[in-house]
Amino acid sequence: MRLTSLFASFVMLTFIPLSSQAANFQVGTTLPILIKGKDPSGVRGVRANVWYTPQAFVWPKFKVYFTLGYGHWWANGARTYKQINIISAAPVLRFYFKKSQYFSPFIEASIGPSYLSKTQFATQKLGIHYAFQDEIGLGTGVGKKRKLYFTLSALHYSNGSMAKMNAGITVPLVLNIGYKFDV
Repeated sequence: MRLTSLFASFVMLTFIPLSSQAANFQVGTTLPILIKGKDPSGVRGVRANVWYTPQAFVWPKFKVYFTLGYGHWWANGARTYKQINIISAAPVLRFYFKKSQYFSPFIEASIGPSYLSKTQFATQKLGIHYAFQDEIGLGTGVGKKRKLYFTLSALHYSNGSMAKMNAGITVPLVLNIGYKFDV
């Protein structure tokens, strides 16, 4: 129960902008497409993320934004525990190598809490309903205002040894297609 309260507090603090910042932030959405899954074998899935960036967290070469995501995963060929749903929240640090007028390559990394609908997924014994979502990727913003972006990333869910069982879920290649909205 305590972990549930901590997760809810994290989400509220990171995704509800203060009223003084209400008109001074960026928002967007990302559609991650799984290209290659690893653990468990035959893993497939879909995810959707929404994000926001307070303007105070944007610098010339760095940006920190906060993402809230939902994923539905399934394991082809699994006899039991074939599906799992995951809700995640995480801060993301993005570093731009170079910002040009139409092409801005970057690297980004994140780690944050997630809630797993089941404690087992195919052969993976996940231990508890709570895990950390780790993601690292290389990508680029496209266009004059970098509204469209593409990222190739690796994704992993693990409970960080908070439970005896900690098999985790590993997705070594995800294509993220994102869009930043005008606010």
